[in-house]
Amino acid sequence: MKNGKIARLPMAWLCAAAVLATGACVELEIENFNAPDRDRAISTPSDIQALISGTYLYWESTVTHRHPAPVMSTVADAVSSSWGNYGMRDASSEPRVAFNNDPAYSSADVVELPWNWSYVVLAALTDGLNATRDNRADMVKELTEDGTKRLEVFGKMLQGLSLAALSVIFDQAIIVDEDTNLDSLKLSPYNEVWEAARTKLTEAIDMAQGGTWDIPTEWVGCNGAWSAGRLAEIARAYRARYAVQVPRTPEERENLDWAAIKADAAPGLAGGTHGGYYDACIWGWAGYKWPLLMHNGWGRADIRWVGPADASGKWEEWMAADLDDRRAFDIDTDDRRVTGDTPDSDGMYIEYNGGSPFRPERGYYHFSNYRDYRFDYILTENQFLGLWPDMTEKELEFIEAEADYRMGNRNAAMATVNRYRTMNGKLPPFRSAGDVAPGGNRCVPQHPDGSCGDLWEALKYEKRIETNGYGMGVEYFDDRGWGDLVQYSWQQLPIPGAEIEILQLEGGIYTFGGPGGNSSAPYLGVSNGMKELLGQRTPEALRLKRKLLDARRHLLEVRPDDDVPVNR
Repeated sequence: MKNGKIARLPMAWLCAAAVLATGACVELEIENFNAPDRDRAISTPSDIQALISGTYLYWESTVTHRHPAPVMSTVADAVSSSWGNYGMRDASSEPRVAFNNDPAYSSADVVELPWNWSYVVLAALTDGLNATRDNRADMVKELTEDGTKRLEVFGKMLQGLSLAALSVIFDQAIIVDEDTNLDSLKLSPYNEVWEAARTKLTEAIDMAQGGTWDIPTEWVGCNGAWSAGRLAEIARAYRARYAVQVPRTPEERENLDWAAIKADAAPGLAGGTHGGYYDACIWGWAGYKWPLLMHNGWGRADIRWVGPADASGKWEEWMAADLDDRRAFDIDTDDRRVTGDTPDSDGMYIEYNGGSPFRPERGYYHFSNYRDYRFDYILTENQFLGLWPDMTEKELEFIEAEADYRMGNRNAAMATVNRYRTMNGKLPPFRSAGDVAPGGNRCVPQHPDGSCGDLWEALKYEKRIETNGYGMGVEYFDDRGWGDLVQYSWQQLPIPGAEIEILQLEGGIYTFGGPGGNSSAPYLGVSNGMKELLGQRTPEALRLKRKLLDARRHLLEVRPDDDVPVNR
């Protein structure tokens, strides 16, 4: 799909003013679809403020609600679920298939929601920011100088965040702001969309420096007002997060400006956590945490996620087995985040459930005896009330550690890995950055052949365990950039099929992923340790070769059972 000029504005654009004002899209009497009459939508100073201040809720809903966060967690095999809801079963079953971009697809919201809500935000900001600067003195004079300033800075930040979300999710998008000529819109590839997003975030950070104004708590999630410094801190943290999430391949991720990323991640977050606050103000809440992480009938900790902690040998047996023979097993590990002292006891983050609620005909490989329960406190203690964390200090620490590793400062990366290994996992620390994980045959993490992972594998393992379930798709974007997605997984999502039809794009509906598809994750092969084993002529090596060949044949021949209805 090539980028180029488009015939119409995104449909969400025409609804922006109505959505921000009333919460619903109403039919607007607009004769020229490429030049909506802003004067009819903005008639008072409070309209300007409502347009700009109301955008944070829609951006937050884009990245924390039920699309596309759940499906990304399951594609990354951080959470396992074979239920059809949210497109999880279709996207995470093996062998992977291409994303269904038909507008009639039951889970079309996977792409439609983040696309539409992002353009609701961008449309509202375009109108609102234009109104603050287009000599409409009668409108702006009722806003104080500081009030106008904070609206502009807030608007720049939300433009950056919305464009950033589009850049990490979709292969291309439309870059729009208050300077855009709406008669000459075009699609731009994701890397250009990210550069536009980064520029906006940088403008917001620079404009906030030395500011004496506050962002009201009602604008940003009812968790307290933001000072100008706090806004800059949050914008900088998201600039670091999105920068590492943009790459589609390991080569792209390796070639990032890691010094700049480290500079953004290093200051951290005051208080250690950032997120929306769900209470009497009825703020948007992170809906994906409820079905996947807080309801034990929906999701389980995927074996691919927790398996590297196992020291019993069952992890490598599970990985080498045919898909039909991959059954849930109890994990024997010294990592106290995964289990307690016994395989059937609760760890710091993961509880032992025993059994799975899924349907066997959809694949036993979805089954797991464990569930991430770190967010249960929101449900059990507070009945959904309180902070729904999205960004944490430790995510920024792991971004900084990856920067250190890639820039050659392996000892600094090792220090971060060791801190979390020993503090939360109760695991022995690395003594040298060139060693493999200590612990002998009980080392954590382990490769699928049972060999011990090195510092790089330990860094990835620690980030996966510590940050699971916080931000939208963190696990997915990491696996994509690290080259760890399961074969045939889609590596990005297409523009929604319905939007393609509305925009009258040349070439029509397209998609990604699946065998032979574009932007489809490659076959990972086997680890170096397993290659050495396969090179031997021992009975163990021959049995492993047979298992791998059978699994490969299964990947090429089996297809999902399409006649199973979608249900819970």
